[in-house]
Amino acid sequence: MVHVLFFSDRQVRDKLFALVDATRGLLLVKGVRHGKDMSPPQEREPFDTLEASFGHALTQVIVADEGSVEGMWRDPLGDLAERLYPRNREQAYTAASSYMLIENGKPRAVVRKRETPREELWYLQEALSQLSSHIPAPDPARKPGPRRAPAPKATRRPPPSSDATPPRGARAYTGYEPELEEEPAPPPPPDARDPWKVLGIAPGTSKEEARKAFRTLVAQYHPDKVAHLAPEFQELAERKTRAILEAWEQLEKELS
Repeated sequence: MVHVLFFSDRQVRDKLFALVDATRGLLLVKGVRHGKDMSPPQEREPFDTLEASFGHALTQVIVADEGSVEGMWRDPLGDLAERLYPRNREQAYTAASSYMLIENGKPRAVVRKRETPREELWYLQEALSQLSSHIPAPDPARKPGPRRAPAPKATRRPPPSSDATPPRGARAYTGYEPELEEEPAPPPPPDARDPWKVLGIAPGTSKEEARKAFRTLVAQYHPDKVAHLAPEFQELAERKTRAILEAWEQLEKELS
């Protein structure tokens, strides 16, 4: 069975919590973007294939964000993640932006979002197969592999003068030189000394507005955003995320 909830519904948080508490067996919860020209959430992948293949053993709840004014201040998935992982804020954030697998109201696994629905389906089936004997493991031969980086572009450059003598040990000139694309420079790290500055909000901001600023900022700096870049970029993103989490933890105590 597939349930679809909407951010514009004032009771979306309560309905989501009620479904989590009432569902016996495996439950998948995921948030999606939804617009008037988009297909119904339950007809998209990987939800459609999961329902067709494993609907007998899996219930799904899709929480659709229509981007409406009514729902812009609501964060039912973030609220659920904090409820499931009350002692681990970083895990709660990761869960809110991923696929949450829940069994009898208890968190069992988090499957991160992938680049394509096909990849997501493979990893979801793998995780589900470890939780239920009614769901087989996916075919290992079809496991999505790492994507190859595009080959560097080559540009034609004028040949050197025929009477020029290359330095000893120099590479032979071929007429083409690789033109490598530079990785974008990472944004500057937030000021870790002042939690208000870290979150980019004015002192005295209400707790709800501060929470929204925290979630927006941590989404911007999360390591998943730079997973395709060099390790130093990933390390920097992890440091920023930790600083943001620590700042929010400090502010949350002050605002409570």
